[in-house]
Amino acid sequence: MKERNALLLAVLWSIVLPALVSAASIEVAAGRDLSFCQKVAKFFGDRLAPDAELMKTVDWKSVELNGQGPKTRRCSSLDRAIMDLDNNGTKDLVVKTTFCMKGAPSDSLYVFPAESTVLERTSWQDMGPLLATEDKFERTGGTYPLGSLTIEQSLILPALATMFTAYPFILDSVAYVALTDAKREWLVIAKYRGGQQFEDQCYLRAGVQ
Repeated sequence: MKERNALLLAVLWSIVLPALVSAASIEVAAGRDLSFCQKVAKFFGDRLAPDAELMKTVDWKSVELNGQGPKTRRCSSLDRAIMDLDNNGTKDLVVKTTFCMKGAPSDSLYVFPAESTVLERTSWQDMGPLLATEDKFERTGGTYPLGSLTIEQSLILPALATMFTAYPFILDSVAYVALTDAKREWLVIAKYRGGQQFEDQCYLRAGVQ
């Protein structure tokens, strides 16, 4: 009887434990609206990558620039999407670039009016028209401090650094940008406010398993 109970307990624990670990894998460390942050956290996995459904909310299309580009797309990709990134009621052309720094890929975002011809004026030999805009997220090699929201029990101000991953997405008809770095410890959910300004909504932290 004892052996049967022990076996039953082991089976139950094998079912419950993974659920507990999964639920605790991402922690809401700070947020303007904690209920929203808890909701959005469910769309991100252990490596702070968005699930497929969230990715589908933005329709990205590959960009083919004029000129001779690098052979490896992993370190030289451009994608475009039409979306209202700053939530002002007007569609934008959002260009996402992924270039490598010391062999590791890093994302940047560049924002233009939806009807812009900037991509037609940009080539692999002259990226100036694309990079010149003031409306962008361009932090490769730099930092993104997590200082807009109060993180309880944090003695050191965390920051994303050096290599970035940016995931624009839409949730409940509102556009957001998810940001993380190569360490995959912190995830920022932010609203884009034009220029190079972002309003942080949530700080999510990958749990220790």
